[in-house]
Amino acid sequence: MPESVTALLVLWNDIDPELETEYNWWHAHEHVPERCTVPGIMWGRRYRQRLLAGSPRYLTLYGLSNPDVMDSEPYQRLLQEPTPTSRRMRPALRNVSRWLCWLRDFSETDEGNHLTFWTAMQQSNDALAERSKWLDAHGISLHFSAERIPEARPLPWMTEGQHLGIEGNWLMAADVGGIEAQLQLQLQLQLQLQAQFGAIHYERLGS
Repeated sequence: MPESVTALLVLWNDIDPELETEYNWWHAHEHVPERCTVPGIMWGRRYRQRLLAGSPRYLTLYGLSNPDVMDSEPYQRLLQEPTPTSRRMRPALRNVSRWLCWLRDFSETDEGNHLTFWTAMQQSNDALAERSKWLDAHGISLHFSAERIPEARPLPWMTEGQHLGIEGNWLMAADVGGIEAQLQLQLQLQLQLQAQFGAIHYERLGS
């Protein structure tokens, strides 16, 4: 993540199964590229998880120059004036959770193609030391940590039945993709992260 990125917009969601194929085309070719036309949204990255039922299947990260981008006129106009496909997709979204975060730590070396995410309520010095010790012992690098901004605006169109409350004040992501040649070891590390932190593994999607 470049130095110009100081904040993250993080969205988890599911989609009605009958619209999943259309959703993936729309999200990759229209929705995320459209968001990235907003000044201050530096990039968008799409992820999907396949292993853990009951957790949102899709996760999207947007790199922001500043959290205030979310209050800007260009971004608010996209929310208020959706494309026809966006208008059709909105009611089909399920288990939506949206975090706006300050980016606190990030790795410039990891590509972030295979990220395992987990949340935490607080980041005490003891908790940080324990986490670092555990990750180092297992040869896992922390891709980023981000602190949630609690007063961020909700999505204006979302209904109560679409919302999923993901608890926590911090979001962490570890990259286990550097060992792709050792798929069995990669899976073991994913399961260990899940057991230790309640983490969920997501793979990055292309366009």
